[in-house]
Amino acid sequence: MERQNYEKEALEKFVFIAKKNNCLYYFGQKTGNTIPIKGLVNFQFGDFRIDTNENHLVIELESAGGVTNLVKYWYCLEDKDISLKKIISKPIILFHIFRQVSENDYLSHLLLWDFLWGKMKSSLASKIIAKRYTYRK
Repeated sequence: MERQNYEKEALEKFVFIAKKNNCLYYFGQKTGNTIPIKGLVNFQFGDFRIDTNENHLVIELESAGGVTNLVKYWYCLEDKDISLKKIISKPIILFHIFRQVSENDYLSHLLLWDFLWGKMKSSLASKIIAKRYTYRK
């Protein structure tokens, strides 16, 4: 039995909207959508991203919980490496979307996300705005 890719299904809706509005978008580990960390190690710059004149609009989709896709931006935005500033050149607006099967799915991850975002917000000020959302199919 083939595993259902919930993140891909959710991502298709954003791709559809971007295409409909003639927006240039980036997704996955494709060229232009990675943030180099060290050597050959990269972070993905969102599951889906649109760069506007003012912001990087980033969507992170989760079907298995976790906070890595929030914390990686803290790591990158506090880094003093000038090459990162060329990639993350504008404030980030992050939509972090978690798929839930039930109300308590990944509740510990969501509570940890809220805690970490509180710390990040005070540390990063105007460099990032983040909001988490949940959805059920």
